[in-house]
Amino acid sequence: MSLCWRCEHRAVGHETERGPRYECTDFTTSKIACYCYQPVKPVLLKRLKGDDRPQFGPWMFSARSQFAGICEDVHLVAKDYKRKGKALFWERTINPT
Repeated sequence: MSLCWRCEHRAVGHETERGPRYECTDFTTSKIACYCYQPVKPVLLKRLKGDDRPQFGPWMFSARSQFAGICEDVHLVAKDYKRKGKALFWERTINPT
């Protein structure tokens, strides 16, 4: 399975045509191993104006959502996953006030 299509660097590469590696912007190939892989950052969604349906109900009845931003207050955490490997998760950074 390819890592590129699930990577933040590839997603940014599609938007800016820049990436930390040449491969991040070579959209004709995809890699199965990488030293700078990052899972895609979560996006903020808002319900489309005027759509009163539940935002995250069953797919056929859900309201349409639109992009509202990228979660920037997150950091990567690596956790063991049932002795099969490690999984990377974005966790929200809590700023002490």
